[in-house]
Amino acid sequence: MEIVHVGSAFASQKNAHRGAVLILASGPSSAELDIHRWAGVPIITMNGAVIKLLEASIRPLYYVCSDRSFQEQQPALYEAAVEQAHGLALWPEDIQRLSSRYAGKAYALRKAPRASFRDYFGRDQGQAVRLVSPFSKRARDIGFSKDMDYGVFDVRTVAYICLQLAYHLGFDEIYLAGVDLNVQAPRFYETAPGQSAPCGLDQHLQTRILPAMELAAGVLAAEGRRVVNLSQQSLVPEHVFPRACPHQVQRELNRSQRALAS
Repeated sequence: MEIVHVGSAFASQKNAHRGAVLILASGPSSAELDIHRWAGVPIITMNGAVIKLLEASIRPLYYVCSDRSFQEQQPALYEAAVEQAHGLALWPEDIQRLSSRYAGKAYALRKAPRASFRDYFGRDQGQAVRLVSPFSKRARDIGFSKDMDYGVFDVRTVAYICLQLAYHLGFDEIYLAGVDLNVQAPRFYETAPGQSAPCGLDQHLQTRILPAMELAAGVLAAEGRRVVNLSQQSLVPEHVFPRACPHQVQRELNRSQRALAS
């Protein structure tokens, strides 16, 4: 098999899109989503959540996988996702394992650099916004990237990487599906006994994930970008990302698409 040695830079994709995007995660609330009604909306998905699109013959705009354990546990699903996605966002070492035929659509993830005191005085404000807590070692790794080539902040949920990607791509209406963050509930595609893979969300929810989500909400709102959480059971508070009924949102989007087509 030919090998891809480097991934593409994200710079060519900066603000390449506008309007609505769906971020499809694997929380159980995703099972309630009629994905066929979202076929006209670009979709960014991750890990095993891609199965909902594959079963509906819908190609994701981007497939993001930052968890190597998923690739090992679900190799066939991972390979199908890599094949079907228009774009891939993977760590460089994972891109190196791909066939060269994916070279044009594989974009390399990199982690944002560790913060120094200069970062809190604006050195990287055009590229990232960081949680202002310079005396907390844990908080130094929490931020929101505005530029995927600068790096992403990985707060232990791939949905957050997808949120930063949606920003970089230029979308201003971001819908979250399956971002439940409930470690007690199985992923929507884990239906067989013993199928559930380990999940460390509970270890990072209060210390990393929720502070990062609140930071992202502020960044996006300041630029007039709207984020709507379609999960009624999400542990992300409604004051961070307001919630909406997915069926109502689907009807509104369908009306908008028909109006544009007429």
